[in-house]
Amino acid sequence: MRSTLVVAIATFGLSTTIAQAGGGTDFYDVTTVFVGEDGYGGGGSDIEYYGTNSGISAWAVGTTACNLGNIVAPWYGGTNHVPVIGQNVYRYKDGRFEQIGLSWLKHSFCAVSEPGCGDCQSTNCNTLGIGCADTYWADLNANIDAPRSEINATTGEYIYPFTNSPSGPSTIRARIQIVPSDVNPSENSGAQYWIEGQYVAGCGDDDPGESTWGVQLNNASSRPVRFTSTTNCVGLGATDHMLPAAMRWDDVDSNATVVEVLTDEYGEGGTGVVSGLLHAGHAATDNGNGTHHYEFLVHNQVSHRSVGSFSVPVPDCVTLTNVEARLPIYHSGETIDNAPWHWEHSGGVLTFWTDVHTSENNMTGAAIRWGTSANFRFDADAAPTDGDLTLGLWRPGPGAASYDVDVKVPDCEGCPEDLNGDGVIDVDDLLMCVGGFGTPAGDVDGDGIGSVDDILMLIAAFGSSC
Repeated sequence: MRSTLVVAIATFGLSTTIAQAGGGTDFYDVTTVFVGEDGYGGGGSDIEYYGTNSGISAWAVGTTACNLGNIVAPWYGGTNHVPVIGQNVYRYKDGRFEQIGLSWLKHSFCAVSEPGCGDCQSTNCNTLGIGCADTYWADLNANIDAPRSEINATTGEYIYPFTNSPSGPSTIRARIQIVPSDVNPSENSGAQYWIEGQYVAGCGDDDPGESTWGVQLNNASSRPVRFTSTTNCVGLGATDHMLPAAMRWDDVDSNATVVEVLTDEYGEGGTGVVSGLLHAGHAATDNGNGTHHYEFLVHNQVSHRSVGSFSVPVPDCVTLTNVEARLPIYHSGETIDNAPWHWEHSGGVLTFWTDVHTSENNMTGAAIRWGTSANFRFDADAAPTDGDLTLGLWRPGPGAASYDVDVKVPDCEGCPEDLNGDGVIDVDDLLMCVGGFGTPAGDVDGDGIGSVDDILMLIAAFGSSC
């Protein structure tokens, strides 16, 4: 029964991959087919705890890759022509879906072309055969030395040897690091957890990689797990193939919505345009005390440009409390800065941002980088309405510098004349109303179209505050 399920998953993945790659194209496609499972996806739990140091616990999970392409995938150990493997842990608790742990990367070294994800055409150690699997057990993924900051996850490019090595106590060094209280069952009643594995296929110096064929967006998979204690974790079900953990938020929370955001990125060698992938999630809930809680999630799966700013429209008439940006915590000497983001509520917009990208902070800036998630949240004394979240990309690149996503945002009640949301009905609102005449942008009275009635309504309220 289990092998039948594996073949079904692999067959679905293969058909999807072929469609992405353009039909008859020759390509390889390394995906994460199993996370934290024993026996080539035979269930069980390959999730290891390694101890605690200075209030931080260390973990690792097994990962299994599968080549869904129609040519062998390169796996040349000791080069930049081999995949790197990332591990992450997520928690859903009290309406919040958060990344609570991350590792450095395993620089893989040999593919043994196991059965387990299709009709395996076995090859030698330097390549992963067509339809073949390759497992890195948790103990292998616990011995890691590749920094995330040196990997372009969009194209698979990186320089080897790496310029940075992990540091810190050997018990926790470079492994998944978790604060024990985040997984202690006695402190997390009702919480749900996922482990995540992500392969980034190294494309070497001059050879084409997955982004050349458009199959670089399916390399993260997740699995639900349960922490029975602060030192033990077990799997709860099968791996969700090609489904990152962030996409599970709206599965477990009916208030939440998560969508994909495709970004324009430079291709290999800085030429051409390929796609990166973000996920944006949001939820608005009534606190029952006259305020609402607004919760947002931004997951960067494979955008090398990364996310450097986050903004939502919030009229100045809205009072905000409990404003927070929660970013992933890098460790073990990773060069990426853990500096907090700035935020400001002004001119009808709430904006969070990190320092702008420069050549000096390219490897260190606190942007939302690949394989990580960030949360933005606040409480507001206003009910939700439809609005646009704007994600500003951090690095320069081709195409748009920012992307909008439909979300729920707070809005003032009883002040429709304040079209720009700055809390005052003034000439700027009048100009917006006139400029939007005949369109929804000029609507004040709620009939869906700007007209003379709207202009007269705004003039009558001119000079008042909301």
